[in-house]
Amino acid sequence: MIELTAPGRSAHTAQGLRRIGLSGSERRYFDLHAVLDVKHSRDWNDEAIVPLVAEDPRRATAMAEGALIRLQCGERCFERYRAHFGLG
Repeated sequence: MIELTAPGRSAHTAQGLRRIGLSGSERRYFDLHAVLDVKHSRDWNDEAIVPLVAEDPRRATAMAEGALIRLQCGERCFERYRAHFGLG
């Protein structure tokens, strides 16, 4: 689930790096993750989350809470980036 938030961030980061003149090899990580994390998310769900929750449905609550905590931390991180770089 969280992995699905990564492709958009990676794509925007790659665009910013392209805009400031970084080469393809310098942007490679972000260009790749803009695509790869979609499959990674699907695999993570299919191979880890679904089987674990099927084995014990009580795990779903803890996983969902962890995902929300991760998203909140990410939001705080990007708010800090915006403040630091004067992006509003």
